[in-house]
Amino acid sequence: MVFDLEEVDGEESPATAVAALLGELNEKPKFSQCSRVGVKIDAKTRPRPVKVTLESRETLLTILRKARQLRDTNYSRVYLKPDRSWEERLERRRTLETLQRLSKENPDRRYVMRGGLIECAKTDSLS
Repeated sequence: MVFDLEEVDGEESPATAVAALLGELNEKPKFSQCSRVGVKIDAKTRPRPVKVTLESRETLLTILRKARQLRDTNYSRVYLKPDRSWEERLERRRTLETLQRLSKENPDRRYVMRGGLIECAKTDSLS
């Protein structure tokens, strides 16, 4: 999913804009589908998200890893996220809430989320 990618009036498919965005990351993947999600209300509202279907999962992971590089380009407001189902979003939200609760309860430890799991390390061992 691509968020905050500007909409152009009369645009049928955002494929050209997505290709330019991915070109900034030095990626030229083939995507089988590219379309805006939702109903356009007016030009003053936030741009609708773009759902992009790539041909390989490896390409998706590479693009998501490089997404931070967009901060230093003309696309600094654009951000990329994996498309998650409703259940996946709920599970991620619960995990993040648990992570925050553990961090508040144990300030002498550092908690991080990796692969959907919470890992712990003592802060004094990080120095």
